[in-house]
Amino acid sequence: MSKIQNLMQEGVTSKLVETEKADYTGFFRTTYKDNLAAAGDNLIKHPRWCIIAGYYAMHDITKLFLADKYGLKINKRTHTATIIALREVLKEKETMDELLEMLKEADRIFREVNLVKYLEKGRSEREKAQYYTNERLDFRTHHKKASYFVAEIVEPFMKIMEGLVK
Repeated sequence: MSKIQNLMQEGVTSKLVETEKADYTGFFRTTYKDNLAAAGDNLIKHPRWCIIAGYYAMHDITKLFLADKYGLKINKRTHTATIIALREVLKEKETMDELLEMLKEADRIFREVNLVKYLEKGRSEREKAQYYTNERLDFRTHHKKASYFVAEIVEPFMKIMEGLVK
């Protein structure tokens, strides 16, 4: 039994009902763009929120991809379930073929992309920015981290995912 089937049995994920698909995908098509814009808007003034919004853009576009291409709805434990579901669907040949074609067309410096690692890194950085840690909270540190996060994690991930959900 696949990990997605296990999540379905637990009620963590489910098959998206056809009558709900347009509303569900429309919601995430809007929210990922809102979150991506919020990340840019907050980079200078509120870099901590830039990281949080950037991660949520990644998270929402991944849920859009899973719903649009695989009819999967994430119901509970959304962050973990989304990462597990993405990892599982990326094992499928048609997804990898489509991704490889996109990467051949894209003029990017990376040859191998591990979308799951990008999403996991995004989640980790969002948690550090959103919840208490014993990291310094000075503006310069957060601004530097937020700038790096957007340029090196969010933007490459979003470019690939937007190509997959076109």
